[in-house]
Amino acid sequence: MNKALAVLLGLSIIANVILGLMYVGQRTMVTQAEEKNKETKKQMVQFKNEAHKRDKALTTFQQNEAFYEIEHSEEIKSFVNKTFRELFNYDNKNYAARFDLVRDKLAGSVISKLNGSGEIGSTQVEFKNDVQALNVYLSAVEKNQARALVNMETQYSVGGSQFPRKNQIYEVTLTQRGDRWLVDKLELMGSFEPFEEN
Repeated sequence: MNKALAVLLGLSIIANVILGLMYVGQRTMVTQAEEKNKETKKQMVQFKNEAHKRDKALTTFQQNEAFYEIEHSEEIKSFVNKTFRELFNYDNKNYAARFDLVRDKLAGSVISKLNGSGEIGSTQVEFKNDVQALNVYLSAVEKNQARALVNMETQYSVGGSQFPRKNQIYEVTLTQRGDRWLVDKLELMGSFEPFEEN
């Protein structure tokens, strides 16, 4: 019986040692898994931060690219040039009708402001305004909005007598609506007569 008790005691000790080793091994594996999990979470946070930075850089790049395209767009400059020439090349015969040429290029508020500034019916006195030169300088405001500074030189005449050439500076706000541009705001910033030194 002593022998059996000793064997049982020995088996019990061996079993406890094996269970203790298994517990220590499992605890080590759990600790390693937790550390690996923490490391993986840190890496995920880093990857998310890097992805966010790259997304932000991509968005900035795309915005800058869109701004560059607007600011160097010959299409927009041509649109502004054509619109100004249709609007400011006039005489006493087509003065009122010129607004029909630009109706789809100007916002309603701009047309009413321009139209209300000098409605003239038929008159006997001949007058004429000719656009001599026009320079358009663009800057982007947003992806679908631009601002233009327009320097326009005109020659005005009444009854055949010409006035000195005049330069006018306009600030124009353009908005893209679908595939076309629209003049949202047109503001005369000032006018001056060129000074030529002999």
